[in-house]
Amino acid sequence: MWRWVAGLGLIVFGLASSLFSSLALFSTQAMSMMPAVEPGQRFIVNKLAYGYSTVSLPLVGTRLDPNRLVAGPAPRRGDIIVFLDTTQSPARTIVSRVAAVAGDEAAYDGGRLVINGDYVQRDALGPETLVTRGRPQQVTRYRETLPGGMSHEIFELGDEGPMDQTWPVTVPEGHVFVLGDNRDQSRDSRAPGGPGMVPLARILGRVSD
Repeated sequence: MWRWVAGLGLIVFGLASSLFSSLALFSTQAMSMMPAVEPGQRFIVNKLAYGYSTVSLPLVGTRLDPNRLVAGPAPRRGDIIVFLDTTQSPARTIVSRVAAVAGDEAAYDGGRLVINGDYVQRDALGPETLVTRGRPQQVTRYRETLPGGMSHEIFELGDEGPMDQTWPVTVPEGHVFVLGDNRDQSRDSRAPGGPGMVPLARILGRVSD
């Protein structure tokens, strides 16, 4: 009986440890995800939202393919994720929004996001003033609705910036196309020298609501 009780205790401890290690507290000083995530804001990341990998949940004594995400559902358009940007040295954790998933064609045309040949709905909510590096800037707040119906608010400085016109790209299997909600202050999948298409295996988790 004592062996059974001890075994049950180990199982409970293991489940509790897994739950604790699956959640992490993050913060960012970047403006790239405003207005959803403010600089200095803390947020909880579910590291098991899409399964697990060597970057999301390292397991002691378990060898995982560093280029593969194990189990779990795929990210959806509109999800806010935290990923490891290995194009920077040293690698950095970045928070961004999934705009397109595997098989989607994504582009920017005249400041408008285009998914699979269709302009994504964008409704103006009004002007706002943002302070960037000590300087006030006039931006427009929009509500953007992605294919599938998920909507969120974004900031646009204008529609003629260096990343407001891009060639169409098809998101490869095992990757996602990400954008910052503060579109003109974001180093995302559009940016030359940026993270590009983000491999699923580099995703640390999904930001909890």
